[in-house]
Amino acid sequence: MKILLLTSDFLPNVGGMATHALELARAHVRNGHQVHLVHPVYGAGSETVEEMEGFTVHKLFVDRETPRIKHLVYIRKVRRHILRLLAEPGFDVLHWHDLTPNCWTTWTLRKHIPLVWTNHTSNYLEMYETPAGRRRIRLFLGHADAVISPSRELYEKSAATGIAPARNVYIPNGVDAERFHPGNSFGVIDKDYGLDPARPIVICPRRLEPKNGVEYFIRSIPLVRKEIPDVQFLIVGGGFPEERRRFEQMLKEAGEVRGVFFTGNVPNTSMPRFYALATVAVLPSLMEATSISGLEAMASGLPLVGTRVGGIPEIIEDGASGILIDPRSPEQLAEQFIRLLRSDELRKTLGAGARRRVEREFAWPEIARRTVEVYERAIAAHQ
Repeated sequence: MKILLLTSDFLPNVGGMATHALELARAHVRNGHQVHLVHPVYGAGSETVEEMEGFTVHKLFVDRETPRIKHLVYIRKVRRHILRLLAEPGFDVLHWHDLTPNCWTTWTLRKHIPLVWTNHTSNYLEMYETPAGRRRIRLFLGHADAVISPSRELYEKSAATGIAPARNVYIPNGVDAERFHPGNSFGVIDKDYGLDPARPIVICPRRLEPKNGVEYFIRSIPLVRKEIPDVQFLIVGGGFPEERRRFEQMLKEAGEVRGVFFTGNVPNTSMPRFYALATVAVLPSLMEATSISGLEAMASGLPLVGTRVGGIPEIIEDGASGILIDPRSPEQLAEQFIRLLRSDELRKTLGAGARRRVEREFAWPEIARRTVEVYERAIAAHQ
C-alpha cells in the first residue's frame, strides 16, 4: 500500500502519539509498504521534506494567528499540502492520529481518500463524560471510515457514542522488541544524572501532566524510604513546568529531595539505556490507552507496577507480567515497590513474564499488519 499518515505530534517530541506514529511508519516500511508522514506544527519556518528510515516526512509550519482563526489557517494549509500529495497516483488511505483540528482537516478530504483515525487523546475521554461531549465526538468522527482504539475502554466508549461495529476496531499500541530488550546496557546514563547503579532504581517514564498520576508516585517516595532508605527514584519525561516545580516542593517539604531525579524531555533513542539502569518500573496513571512506555519497560524485562485504568490492565497480567493497583494510591504503590525491591525472585519472574507477553502480543510488525487489515476494510467501505 501507499499510506499517508497525519499527526501533529512527532519528533523531536517524545510523547506517546509521536512514538506511535514513528514506530507505525517504521513497521509499515518493514512490512513492504510505502509511507509518507505529514507533521504540521504551529510556528515559524519553511516546509521541509526529508527521508527517515525508509519513509518520507513532510513538516509543515503553520503561522499562529489569533486564537479565533488559527485552526482555520492550519486546516487550509494542511489540506492544500495533502491535496498536492494526493495528485500523485497511488495513495490508498489517510490515517490520522489526533482529534482536533485534524478531524476538521480530514473532513474536508473525505471525498478524496479513505480515512482512518487512531484514538490517542485523553480529550476524548473527557468529552465522553457529558452528553454534549458525546455529540461532539459523533460530529468529529462521522466521516471516518474506521476508528482504531488502543484500549478496550476506548473501544467500548466509541461503540457507546454510536460508532458502528463495522467501523470500530481495537488494536493495542506496540513496542519495538528488538530495540527494547533485557540485554541492553545503560552506558554512561548514570553519570549524566548522578545515579548510583549499585543502588536500586524505580523508574517512572511519564510526562509531567496531571492525567499521568506522577503526583501519587511522588507521594509514595517517603513511604518507601522508611523501609528501603537507599532506593533511588527516576522520573523520565518533560511536560508542564509548573507540575515539576510542585513536585520538587512536595519532595522538599517531605525531606526527600536526595536521590530523586527528574530528566526532563529525553529522546526516545535514549530510553533503552534508562530501562537498563532501572530495577522496577511504574505507571501511576489516572487515564491511559495502551501505554507505549509501559510496553517498553516490559520489553526491557522490568517488573511493572501499573494502575487499573484504561488499557493498562490489557498489558499487565496481574501476578504474571506485572502488578496492578488502584489509581491515586501512594500507599499501594509503596507497598508493591517494597515487595519487589525485597525479592530478587519476584522481580525476575515478573520481568520474564513481561518480556514473553510483549513478544507474543505487542511487537510492532504484528500491530502494523493488523492496522493494514483495518485500512483494507476502510477502503472497501469508502468505495
